[in-house]
Amino acid sequence: MKIRKKFNQTEFNSIYKGTLPFCKTPYFEKFLELLDDEKALEHIKFANDTLGIPPVKSMINFYRDFFNKKMEPLEKQGLGACFGYLYRFIYGGYEPEQVWVGDKEYTGIKTASVFRKV
Repeated sequence: MKIRKKFNQTEFNSIYKGTLPFCKTPYFEKFLELLDDEKALEHIKFANDTLGIPPVKSMINFYRDFFNKKMEPLEKQGLGACFGYLYRFIYGGYEPEQVWVGDKEYTGIKTASVFRKV
């Protein structure tokens, strides 16, 4: 089954309070687009699981042309929440651990979660 079909926006908004406005942004649409790209998701999951690279950082690098401006705090938090939902509730068995990202060049994201298998 495609990952995008497993992403329940109503449940996501219920679990991650305050994400409803984020779901109206181009960043949410880009995240949903990512969920349709199985190959990109495999690479992002490998980078998280094996290399300890936060999925948010991988996505930014993968879609560098899209992430060409500083993000607002709501947008950064919303994107992080999307990956939290993906890893904790769709993939299952993962817990977040915040790490330093320091992406000054593209988005302004300072920290992000890497997800550890528990």
